[in-house]
Amino acid sequence: MKNNFPKIIAVLSLLALTWACDNGFSDVPVVDTPPKITLGAITGGLTEGEDFKINVTLDDGVDNGAISSLSTLDYVITSGGATAASGTEALTGDKQTVTITVAGGFEPGDYNLDVTAKDSNGNAESTNLSFTVASAKPAFDITGTWLVEPVAGSLAVGPGPGNGEWFSISASDVITRACFYDDTYTFGADGSFVIDLGDATWLEPWQGVDTDRCGTPVAPYNGGTYQYTYTSTSLTVIGEGAYLGLPKVNNAGEVSQGASIPDQITYSIIDPVVDGNTRRMTLRIEAGSGVWWDFKLISGEIGSGGNETTSIVGNWKMEPVAGAFSVGPTEGSTEWFSSSADDVSARACFFDDVYTFAEDGAYSYNMGDQTWLEEWQGGSPSCGTPVAPFDGSGSYTYTFDGSSLTLSGVGAHIALPKVGNAGELPNVSVPESITYKVVSLTEQDDIKKMTLHIEAGTGVWWTFKLISE
Repeated sequence: MKNNFPKIIAVLSLLALTWACDNGFSDVPVVDTPPKITLGAITGGLTEGEDFKINVTLDDGVDNGAISSLSTLDYVITSGGATAASGTEALTGDKQTVTITVAGGFEPGDYNLDVTAKDSNGNAESTNLSFTVASAKPAFDITGTWLVEPVAGSLAVGPGPGNGEWFSISASDVITRACFYDDTYTFGADGSFVIDLGDATWLEPWQGVDTDRCGTPVAPYNGGTYQYTYTSTSLTVIGEGAYLGLPKVNNAGEVSQGASIPDQITYSIIDPVVDGNTRRMTLRIEAGSGVWWDFKLISGEIGSGGNETTSIVGNWKMEPVAGAFSVGPTEGSTEWFSSSADDVSARACFFDDVYTFAEDGAYSYNMGDQTWLEEWQGGSPSCGTPVAPFDGSGSYTYTFDGSSLTLSGVGAHIALPKVGNAGELPNVSVPESITYKVVSLTEQDDIKKMTLHIEAGTGVWWTFKLISE
């Protein structure tokens, strides 16, 4: 045993030397990968003005035993190369979820989000995401300059919504109040609202004049710059003296009847229409309780290049142009069908039909020997002999108030006989009367043009464009 003791000492010495030079892991490489970034869905801010929100999930990745931990997250949001928002979030641990929030969101446009995460060892990883912010404006854009439409019925008041029982302005009053019908209301894209009354506007006795007449605008209703907000169904003008239509009318009542001058007024937007380059809308407001005013406004190329007129007396035909008649799911829409230039020649027997409005209120139409027929009239779509009751042989009358045209008598119609207020034949009964909306009536060089809209049932809107002979 004594002879083995030196050997044991030598072996232990060799082991000690080995341990001193090798920790047991010298052949295993040290691994510390960058953090992993997972971008969640954008949960807010894809419409202008909304708070922008997105969740970002982070993982420290592989580090072979807690060599590092999450440290920081940096983000920058750019648009067109310009920084729209940026920030830094402190991180801890190996896993964390951070919500990037930008209060108030962004203006409409295209954006890019860049995210960079670092760990405590300085390892970094980046990713990005592109997104688009949509405009919050309603589909019907009111920006631009408007005025009260110079037609009969553009100012009306009654005991219920849309009721002009108490007063509806006449065609002759439109001429008398020319100083009022040239007043302009301009809505800026920046939310500004400008009233320009020129040197004169229409005044009433509550404004200090002896009688209703044109005169110098009276403060605070003498024009200026204000603010506005609007949705698809309402419009609010903000600032003392801001108004649309008649200055006396506001939500609390009428200033002429003792109501206070408000610092803002809200109107309902009724029947917004786009017809080519012309826009129309009716603003409705309850002035106090049970007093309902309507103001009809117009913007764009008023009269589509002509002058507004108030008379439909005379002979009319369908205008021989593409789009003379069309149909879609909303007023003025051509989404489902719009007649082509080729249809003008293919349906010549239809485009030569004459519609006559007499001064005494009588209405008649003359189709000649042929007009355009459809399957429901007993054949295939083609020219053919007019079929009763839509053959012009009846006795008809009409009424026209400047904004609506009503034909009375079985068989009375304009353009397509199948189109009535209740729906389309043969799915409905032949009506005894039909009412059309007159959305445009102009005259230039002794030629008049008229655009009619009619809702045939629910959500089926036809447009007919006519021209005088």
